[in-house]
Amino acid sequence: MDANEAQEKINKLFGSYRAEWLNDQVFELFSEPSYFPGLVTMRPCVLLGGRGTGKTTVLRCLSYEGQFALRKSDLNEFSNQEFFGIFYRVDTNRVTALRGSERDEAQWTKLFGHYFNLVLGGLFVRFLCWHREKYPALASFNQETLDLIAAAFNLSQQPDIERLAKALRTSMVAFEAQINNIVEKDVEALTIQGAPIDVLVEASLELPQFKGKQFYFLIDEYENLEDYQQRAVNTIIKHSGSIFSVKMGVRQLGWRRKDTLSGTEQLNSPADYNRISLTDVLAGDVFDQFALKVCQARVDRVDGQDGHLDVKALFPGLSDEDEAELLIRENDPFDPSMRSLIEAVPPEVARLFSRLNILEKVFLVTWPDNKGAPDKFRESVELLSRDDIKWRERYENYKHSLLFWLRRGKSGIRKYYAGWDVYAKLAAGNIRFFLELIDRALILHLQKNEVWGVPVSVKTQTETAQAVGRKNLEELEGLDVDGAKLTKLLLGLGRVFQVMATDPIKHTPEVTQFQLNGTQISGDEFERASRLLGSAVNHLALLRLVGSKPSDPGDTKDSDYAIHPIYSAFFGFSYRRKRKMTLSYGNILSLVDNPKQAIRDILEKSGRVGDDEPLPEQMVLFENYYATANK
Repeated sequence: MDANEAQEKINKLFGSYRAEWLNDQVFELFSEPSYFPGLVTMRPCVLLGGRGTGKTTVLRCLSYEGQFALRKSDLNEFSNQEFFGIFYRVDTNRVTALRGSERDEAQWTKLFGHYFNLVLGGLFVRFLCWHREKYPALASFNQETLDLIAAAFNLSQQPDIERLAKALRTSMVAFEAQINNIVEKDVEALTIQGAPIDVLVEASLELPQFKGKQFYFLIDEYENLEDYQQRAVNTIIKHSGSIFSVKMGVRQLGWRRKDTLSGTEQLNSPADYNRISLTDVLAGDVFDQFALKVCQARVDRVDGQDGHLDVKALFPGLSDEDEAELLIRENDPFDPSMRSLIEAVPPEVARLFSRLNILEKVFLVTWPDNKGAPDKFRESVELLSRDDIKWRERYENYKHSLLFWLRRGKSGIRKYYAGWDVYAKLAAGNIRFFLELIDRALILHLQKNEVWGVPVSVKTQTETAQAVGRKNLEELEGLDVDGAKLTKLLLGLGRVFQVMATDPIKHTPEVTQFQLNGTQISGDEFERASRLLGSAVNHLALLRLVGSKPSDPGDTKDSDYAIHPIYSAFFGFSYRRKRKMTLSYGNILSLVDNPKQAIRDILEKSGRVGDDEPLPEQMVLFENYYATANK
C-alpha cells in the first residue's frame, strides 16, 4: 500500500474525531466501553464528561438504529432486542428560542413542556414507524388507541401510525414557527409536560412485540438546555423508571440545575440516577485497553488484514534514561563548575561515577548539597552506586523532572513526548484527543516519506503532540463567549508550569496542579474567576480534580486543577499528575488581565526569578501575549 492510499484511509478512519462526522460508520467502528452494561437498565443514567469522551457515540449506539446496525442489520436477531433507545440531541438554536422577556419563567416552562412532548413524541412515533416497516406482520395500534394518543397530543384523529407521525411533525414545525411571534399571540392547545409521552409509551408496551421490553430516551448535550428547561427535564427523570428510562450525556459543570419543577425535590445520586463520570471510569489501564480496541479496529481497516499490524507497536516510547541520552547527545548540560566537581573526586569514586547512567550522573552533579562540596559529592556517588534506599528514592523522585532541565533555553525539541502509554496520558481518558494524536502522528509519519507499518519516530510523535496541543489551544477562542479569556488563562498557566518544569533544582519537582486560596478577593472578582474556571473545565482547558474533601460537581471550591495534559507537550511540562501549588482567585484574573506581571508574581512566589527564559519554539507565535503588561 502506497503512502497516498494509506493517508486517505487514515483520514477517513481516524480523522473523524466526532461521532457526528462518522454518520453510520460510527456503529461499524464502535468498541463497547467497560461501563456500557451499566446503561442497559431501567435506572436513569447520567454520562458526565468533557467533549470527546465518547458520550455521543455511546448514546447513539444505545439507540435502536445503533443496536440494529451493531447486530449487522439482522432482523431475526434484532427481534430479540430487550431495549429500544430513542436518541435526541439538544439543539441550542431551538431551545434558546424559548426564552425572553416576553414571558415569565412559569409561562416559558409550559411552552417548553409542550415542545418537549412534541420532540420526544415525534421521535418515538418515528421509531414505531421504522419498526412497523421492518416487521409489517406484527400487531399495530387499533383505532381506539390511535385516537387516545392523538388526543393526548391535542391532535385530530389519525387513521394509522404513519399519519400520526406526520401530524406530530407538522405540529412541532408549526410550534417552532410560531415561537418567534410569541409576543403577538398566545399558543393554543398546550399539553401537560410528560403526560402524552406516558400515554404513548404505555400504549406501546401493550403491543405483543413490546411486552416486557424497555424504552430509553437518550438525551445528548444536556448542557445546551436553559436552566429552567433543565428543571423541567429533571422532573421527567425524577419520575421515570416505571415505563421508560432517561439516559443523558452532559459536560462537566453543564448540569447546572438538579432541582425539579416542584421546587422541593432534588435529583441525587445514587437514589435517583446512576452517575457515570467518564474521567473516572476511563482512567489508567481501562482507558488504555479501550483506546487500543478503538484504534486497532481502525488500523486493521487501513492495513486490510485483521491483526496483521499491532497499532501499539507503531508508537514506541523512551525510558527516562534513554531520553536523557538522546537529549544530551546534542547538548552538554554541565557547566565548568560541575565539570570541576567531577574531576576532583578520587579515581575509585570516578570509576563508580562512570558506571552510572547519564541521568544518575546529572542528578548527582545538580543535587544542591553536592555543589562546591567534593566530599559530599563523593559520598553521594558511593551511596547511589550501592543503591542506598534513601538516595535511590531521591533519584526516582527527581529523574523525570531533570529531563526538562537538560535542554532548557535551547532550540529544537527540549523534551520528548512519545510512546503509546504517553499518548494515553496526554489524552487523559478523552478518546477524541487520543484519535487525534494517532491520526496526526501517522499522517506526519507518511508525509516524511516513511513507510506504512514502520514505527513512528519519537521526534515525529513529539512534533505531533505539540501540534495537537497548539491546535486545541487556538480553537478555544471560538468555543465560548469567554473563549479569548480562556486562551489567555491557559497561555499564562502554561508558561508558569513550563518555567517551573525547567527549573526543578532546589525546588519541588514536577509541579503540575494548583489549588485555590479564596482570601483577599471581592465577591464580584470571586464570581468572575469561578465562572472562568467553570468554563475552562467545561471546555477541557483545565481538569477539575477531586480535592482533599468532597465537593459538589458544580462547585469550584475545594478542588484541585490541572491544565489538561493534551497541552503539556505544547508548553513543555510534565503530563503526569504530581505535585501542586497554591494560587489565588486574583492570580486567575491577573493571568487574563495583566499576564506578564501575573506570571512574574507567581514564579517569584515559587522561588523562581522572573520568566526571562526564551520561549520554546512552538510557543513563539504567542510571544505578544507574554510581552503584555497592562498599565
